[in-house]
Amino acid sequence: MEPAAAIRKLGFKRWFERELIESHAYLVTCFLCLVLVVALFEQLGARTGGFERVLMYAAMLAGGGIGIFSLNRYIAILFRALRLSQRSTCENCGTYARFSVLDSGRANTEEAVRGRDGTWLKLRCSRCGHEWTMG
Repeated sequence: MEPAAAIRKLGFKRWFERELIESHAYLVTCFLCLVLVVALFEQLGARTGGFERVLMYAAMLAGGGIGIFSLNRYIAILFRALRLSQRSTCENCGTYARFSVLDSGRANTEEAVRGRDGTWLKLRCSRCGHEWTMG
C-alpha cells in the first residue's frame, strides 16, 4: 500500500510502527538465510554424494538470493519510514504526527536514481492548520 493511503487509513504513528515491524521482519529473514548458507557451507566438507552436494549448492544459492533481497527490502522500507518521520512534526506549532494528508505523488526520476522512492505528501496540521510538504 502506498504511504499516503496507509497514513490516511491508520494514522502516521501506526503506519510508522508497522513499517518498522515489516522492515525488521526482512532483517530477521536475512539473518536466517545467512545462518542457512553458513550451515550448508559447513556441511559441504562432509562426505556427501554428488546429488546431495548439488542440492546443497542450490539451497545455498537460493538462501543467498533471498537474503540479499531481504536486506535490500529492509534498507528500503526502513529508510523510507525514517525519511518521512523526520518531516512529521509541524513546522509552525511543533505537534508530532497529527496531520491530515491533502495530496500525494511521486517526484521526478532523479529521486529514484539517488536511491529514494520519490514519494511526497502534502500535509495539513490538525492543530494549527499549517500546510507543508513531506518527502
